[in-house]
Amino acid sequence: MKVAVKCCVLCLALVTVSGVQAGTIDDLKRSCFERASFHEGKHWLEECLEEIITLQPAHPAFRTIAPGSGVGLGIGVSRLWHRGEREFLPSGVMLVSPDGSLLARADFTIALPPISFVQVPVEDQNGPHLHGKTRLALVVDALDIDAKASISFRSYWMDAKRQDFYGIGPLTTQSGLAFYGLEQGSAGFTVNDPVTPWAEAGFSVDFFRPRIISVPRASRPSIEQAYNAATAPGLGQHSDSMCYEPYVRFRFKFLGHRTHFTDLKVGYGFYQQLGQSTFSFQRLSATSKTEYGIELPSEGTASHRPAWKNFLCSPLRGARHCSMGTLTFVGHVSAAYTGAGSQVPFYFQETLGGADINGNDTLRGFVDYRFRGPSRILFQAEYRHGIWGPLGFVSFYDVGRVAQRPSDIAFEHMRHDIGVGMTISATNRVVMRMY
Repeated sequence: MKVAVKCCVLCLALVTVSGVQAGTIDDLKRSCFERASFHEGKHWLEECLEEIITLQPAHPAFRTIAPGSGVGLGIGVSRLWHRGEREFLPSGVMLVSPDGSLLARADFTIALPPISFVQVPVEDQNGPHLHGKTRLALVVDALDIDAKASISFRSYWMDAKRQDFYGIGPLTTQSGLAFYGLEQGSAGFTVNDPVTPWAEAGFSVDFFRPRIISVPRASRPSIEQAYNAATAPGLGQHSDSMCYEPYVRFRFKFLGHRTHFTDLKVGYGFYQQLGQSTFSFQRLSATSKTEYGIELPSEGTASHRPAWKNFLCSPLRGARHCSMGTLTFVGHVSAAYTGAGSQVPFYFQETLGGADINGNDTLRGFVDYRFRGPSRILFQAEYRHGIWGPLGFVSFYDVGRVAQRPSDIAFEHMRHDIGVGMTISATNRVVMRMY
């Protein structure tokens, strides 16, 4: 598995680098190294950072490989081809972190015209008046559809040298900390289609091959020294699994506000252990995210306003409004269901504390993986505000808990945290968080 993924990423890099576009290199030189650009201050820094991150077809890449591994550095490649109404986007990344953790990932996405419910005109039998009739149709050029249908293929291999395990359940203590290494290979695909302007449906299929590795000569015991198969299900057993997950996603925008929206995704995953059913289970998950941009009327352009006003309310394009920041509210719940004699292996369980294995923020005031269980509930409130160029301020409040069974999910005995931090943004997205 690991050799196949590495070869796939290497081939992808050779293909994309062979078609280097001189324009992107020239843009990078102009944005970052021309002396005239230095006088632009924060705008020079913003533009330079964006050019570095979006450099085509190869660019430096940095991200966390897994919680606790540190920031991984490496190279990413991507390229976009158009052929008629179809788009082809291959991409790949190879990273290594200071502790020796590795990540190799390759993706290939094909974007297609969506098959959606649209209004088509039909003639009334009693006259020439036209009415709207809803039918299923292939939409070739629909401005009211905010995304194309897509088929995405992916594969990755990850070697996380050290992961933390505190036990299972909402009442674990820090004294139970043990270490383990995780090698995991995966391959899969997703089919996605926006069936209406505000809803999309999809289906994902993934193969997982996790391997738990002992961590000798560490400051804490290795997981097999402190736990067993009863206290850490899946320990000492190598099991390959398939996951089949249908899902729907809804996106509602507030009328008249381009920065206000609610995104809701609901999925039901079927995890099937290959060869037996000891670690087969189902997981129902739902995630809601609401963003609210605080925009106020602005008097005059930024150059005619005092610096303190521009700091409190950042000018937007058009000079008619300014932004006092963005409020984000996130709600997440997942419930795992098992049959008789089945369990959820600890490496597939949900976690709270820091970020989870997928890089999503959870209880940011706690250390990574501080709480672990088959099910979890999480709520987050966050406020972000730009400070200078790509730098921003963030404050947050998180509350959540893990649960052994779906019936244990409740709004009591929840863990809370509150904090502040800094963000670095480029191309209108946060690329680094520090808190």
